[in-house]
Amino acid sequence: MNATRAALLAAGSRVLVSDDAGRTRTGDELAGRVDRLAGALAGRGLAGGRIGLWHTNAIAAIEASLAVEWLGATRVPVDPGAAPAEAAATWRAAGTDAVLVDREHAGGEALVHDDDEPLTGPPVPPEPEIPADRTLLLYPRAVRSGELSAVPISYGNWEATMAANIVLYRDGGYGPGFGPDECFLTVQQLMHGTGLVGTFPFLRMGLPQVIMRRFDAGAVLDLLRTGTITSTMMVTGMVSRLADAVRNRPGGLGALRRLIYGGARLAPADLRDGVHLFGDVLVQVYGRLEGGWPLTVLDQADHRAIAEGDMSRAGSCGRPVAAAGDLRLGPSGEVRVRSPMVVAEYADADGWCSLGDLGRLENGYLHLRGRLDRMINTGYHVYPQEIEDAIRRVPGVAGVLVRGEPDERHGEAVVAHLVARGDVAPRPLVDRVDAELRMRFARYKVPRRYLVTDTLPEE
Repeated sequence: MNATRAALLAAGSRVLVSDDAGRTRTGDELAGRVDRLAGALAGRGLAGGRIGLWHTNAIAAIEASLAVEWLGATRVPVDPGAAPAEAAATWRAAGTDAVLVDREHAGGEALVHDDDEPLTGPPVPPEPEIPADRTLLLYPRAVRSGELSAVPISYGNWEATMAANIVLYRDGGYGPGFGPDECFLTVQQLMHGTGLVGTFPFLRMGLPQVIMRRFDAGAVLDLLRTGTITSTMMVTGMVSRLADAVRNRPGGLGALRRLIYGGARLAPADLRDGVHLFGDVLVQVYGRLEGGWPLTVLDQADHRAIAEGDMSRAGSCGRPVAAAGDLRLGPSGEVRVRSPMVVAEYADADGWCSLGDLGRLENGYLHLRGRLDRMINTGYHVYPQEIEDAIRRVPGVAGVLVRGEPDERHGEAVVAHLVARGDVAPRPLVDRVDAELRMRFARYKVPRRYLVTDTLPEE
């Protein structure tokens, strides 16, 4: 039997998922709704197909993801903040057979599955035998000239990721004190790292969670102080905003034992401040979708040591975790990994995956020192060529360079350098470019700063 469905049925009448609007699902209810959604999709001939997903965080979003898994199909998620044109381009390039959305994103021929408007059919349980090399998650990165750049995470990769994270929770890799009272808070959008690290592993363990529709630091703090949440995951910018909320409303974080964060590391000063504000809860993870989530962990003891002045660990992303397999540096210093989490399409003949990150290992800790490509890491990964292609189509642009530049809160910020054509005025040009990008892309891809210059800087 599918491991997640078995855990849902074992939970029975216990509430496994609740949301910030007061809705709840017991294990039996969640399994039943997923079975019926899978039946509705199967009735439309979608078993084994490619299904686009476009949901804001909600219980229905979890149900949609699981229903695709039940059918042995492939899910192609799009960030809920994506522009409609970006979503449509992604699914067109991916060759999806249908798109499943919530009411907020409804339109065209998309099928709607929402908390208050469920899509139902005759119950269909999970396929009993799904080939391990079949793609479960086609994670989109960028679309250029109609071609999709995406990471095809297989059912086998997914199982290995679930197993690795469950071991890290149960065996203390994410920190001590893991027990039967655990409850996870899903606050980052489900399609990103939180699904791999928390949301779905907790379902596999039959443990409860709360899902918040959108991140709001004050609302998160209120929920933490109810004393029900023991674990959560955020991108680094969210951690900074939560720190601001605690400064404005001093006090503890309830029963929280681990605040996992990733995407970018905290600056040493922010890390020390976070330890003093939050206590021993911070856990940094580093991973890559093509290589595994996570690959290294900087745990609570490491954070405390840095806060107390041990700068040998400062700036690192932690130690390689056993569950992630082998990690080593290539001749150029590029990080390479080999494990069941590695996506086959990104591996060489010996199973090693080169991640594009340059690093050094010092006393067992991995320190990153840049990328071989131009990818920008804001906590989410942004590929500048995709943004540059869109900017070049705006009238009045003679030249463009998009790159990541240092940012106190996000590690890197997306910055666009523009050269204006002829006598085009800078301010109207920036306004046109910004408006165009906001119509085309999710908010995290839109530059935070625009600089109009006579010549472009070096890449």
